[in-house]
Amino acid sequence: MKIKIFERHVALLFAAAVLVVGGFNFSNACAQDRRGGGGNSSSRSSSSSSSSSSSRSSGSSTSSSRSSGGSSRSSSSGNGSGRSWGRGDGQRRSRDTSSSRSTSSTRSENRTRERSSDRNSSVLTSSRERDLNSEGNRRRDRDRDRKRDRDRDGDRDRNRDRHLNRRNAGFDRNRDRDDWRRREYERGRLLYRTRAYESSNYGYYQYGSNAYEQGYQDGLFTGASDAQRGQSFDPERSHFYKHGAGGFLSIFGGQASYSMAYRDGFLRGYEEGYSNYQNYFFGGRFRR
Repeated sequence: MKIKIFERHVALLFAAAVLVVGGFNFSNACAQDRRGGGGNSSSRSSSSSSSSSSSRSSGSSTSSSRSSGGSSRSSSSGNGSGRSWGRGDGQRRSRDTSSSRSTSSTRSENRTRERSSDRNSSVLTSSRERDLNSEGNRRRDRDRDRKRDRDRDGDRDRNRDRHLNRRNAGFDRNRDRDDWRRREYERGRLLYRTRAYESSNYGYYQYGSNAYEQGYQDGLFTGASDAQRGQSFDPERSHFYKHGAGGFLSIFGGQASYSMAYRDGFLRGYEEGYSNYQNYFFGGRFRR
């Protein structure tokens, strides 16, 4: 009788232990389910097996002990499998989350790298464009300066050529005019023969030397003036030669002898003035 009562107490204690273990396993399974696990069926099977084993143990002591041992083994095996499944799911979840975090971090790093590379490329492009623009501006400035220098040199050369042409043209005109004067002088010497003063040529006229000298001075001025103005060699064009009485006074006696000596002196002076007019005209004024 006492043995049966003891066995019943043992069975009750064992059943209580099984219930406690089953509740603990059930709480763990619920926690894993809330975490997103997939071991609900295993925990439920373990709890059902534990309840069936407890009911069987209350029927008979021997079979209950055996069945309780088997149920405990099965429950333990069930708990181990649930734990192993929960751990595998957690590890898998952790791996998934770590992989997702790593992929997101790599994506963010790639995005930042792409942004930095785009920013650097834009900065490089803008700096390159600024360099190109500055280089283009410098080239345009150099080309403009070179063109201005070429134009200035061209203007200087044209002005020098124009001045040289004018001077050469003036030289040519002067040379042509001098040649013409020379030809006129040679022609006049052939047409108008001159002679040196001798009193015998004028019948030993008393005032012949005075008339000759006066005619020479008038002829020198007239010849130099005609040559300077570019006129032909023509002493008869002058009124001095036509009248032949420059400086004649009644005290000199006969006008015919005076006029002859005057004209001879005028011809000699005209010839000298026409051939060497540069020596007698300075600044447009006649000087002896």
